[in-house]
Amino acid sequence: MDEEVIVKIKDFITNNRLDFSGSGSDLNGNCVILCGYLLHIEKDIKDLLVTEVFINFPSEVDDELYRVFEFAEANNYGAWWKSPEAKKMYKF
Repeated sequence: MDEEVIVKIKDFITNNRLDFSGSGSDLNGNCVILCGYLLHIEKDIKDLLVTEVFINFPSEVDDELYRVFEFAEANNYGAWWKSPEAKKMYKF
């Protein structure tokens, strides 16, 4: 993944105050947001997890992101990010 995309994803996480230190529904909710956004920008979670964005995160985060990404991809979560509602709710 190129540096420009990594910066874009880091900015998205920061600007939308996504926190991956929680567990349960807190972690899941933030993973759903990030995975939907990644699908919107046509990036795969596998590419992101090997970057410095997530390199030091616990394996629980990686596992949850893989699980959520697969579900989000199968259910076209990326499409929602084209809606006016998404643009009102999130900075991207």
